[in-house]
Amino acid sequence: MDRRRVQWAIAVAALACSASPAAAAPVELRVWAWTPGTPNGDLFGKYVAEFEATHPDIRIKVERGSQEQELVLAYAAGTAPDLVQGVGSWATALGPKGILLPLDPFIDGPNGFPRSDFLDDLWSFSRIGGKTYQLAADSNERALYIAADSAASAGLDLSQPPRDWQGLLEWARKLTLRSSEKVERWGFDAHQENGGNRWHWVWLNEGEIFSPDGRRAMLDHPNTVAAIKFAGDLVNTYGVAPRPGTVKGSSQSNFINGVYGMIITNSLFLTSLQQAGKEFITVPGPPGPGKKGYRFSGATASVMAIVSSTKHPKEAWTFLRWLMYEKGVQFANDRAAIPYLKKGLRSERFARQPWNAFAASILTFGPRNAYVPGVSESDWLPKFQAAWDSVLRGEQGAEIVLRQAQDAINARLAEIGR
Repeated sequence: MDRRRVQWAIAVAALACSASPAAAAPVELRVWAWTPGTPNGDLFGKYVAEFEATHPDIRIKVERGSQEQELVLAYAAGTAPDLVQGVGSWATALGPKGILLPLDPFIDGPNGFPRSDFLDDLWSFSRIGGKTYQLAADSNERALYIAADSAASAGLDLSQPPRDWQGLLEWARKLTLRSSEKVERWGFDAHQENGGNRWHWVWLNEGEIFSPDGRRAMLDHPNTVAAIKFAGDLVNTYGVAPRPGTVKGSSQSNFINGVYGMIITNSLFLTSLQQAGKEFITVPGPPGPGKKGYRFSGATASVMAIVSSTKHPKEAWTFLRWLMYEKGVQFANDRAAIPYLKKGLRSERFARQPWNAFAASILTFGPRNAYVPGVSESDWLPKFQAAWDSVLRGEQGAEIVLRQAQDAINARLAEIGR
């Protein structure tokens, strides 16, 4: 090739290079979520790395953990992230305020998925006012835990566990172990942990906490009163559960240590029990006598949502769909939680102990939650829990103290315009 042809080839190549657009930089999504250095944070980091390896045009930057009020402030200041990880109540609290992006155009669009692939339970707390604001990979379901060693020492047959509260009382009586000086083992922890476990107790007896429209508290509902009264009776009448403050340590740690023979708590407790080598079984519910029972729906910390101010909604949806739908079952299993995808709940894992009790709860008991638009838990929960504690301490009757709490909560609801 002569010199002129070489020069011509170089010129053509240079022109082609100058005419070709530079490769587009990856889109960076800012995310507030589980942070590195924690079990969930490290697990999330592995999924982020897998996503980025298969989606080179998108990068995920985990900036910090999520807090509801801090997100509200960041949104107002124009510094909110693209995606956030939160808890079940966030759709109710933040969706109607315009902070979260409605996902329906994506879910029902060409890159969506059939809603029927998820349990109806997911939509019960993620869809507010006809709009879907979040997705969740897994549920933190509740069930009754029974210690195998305690049951064996009490001569109880784990193949015939309690199926309602009458059976719960009978087992609690036999599990309670007294010495001449003190109680060595309590049959049950009626105090339970604050928050969702107490709501769950009320709903197992088909009680209510709020009216369907969320405009007033309904703590005087007969089934709610009966539920709290029975919890108090377990302490003050039957003597199978301790009064609040008389046993040190958490409900879960005392179950592991043999201080409690039975507790009702969430599915994430399974990991702690397995690590401790504790033998146990789980039982659905159990519901109140003669009741079918409801359950706490929306008990999850795997919620993810897109913030409405994002400049990259398409890319944010790509990540959200990938994690919660494409990887949803695997992500839930890795978190030792209960998947919202039906195919996960129908797997062999949920056909046997200890997971079958949680699947049975979800498929048997009707969903309930105490998420009310415009109402913070701080507006009502402390009053409800104080009433519960008062009954368990034997200070007042359930009907009286719950009515007092209801009046105080309704006054607060009126104050905030509910």
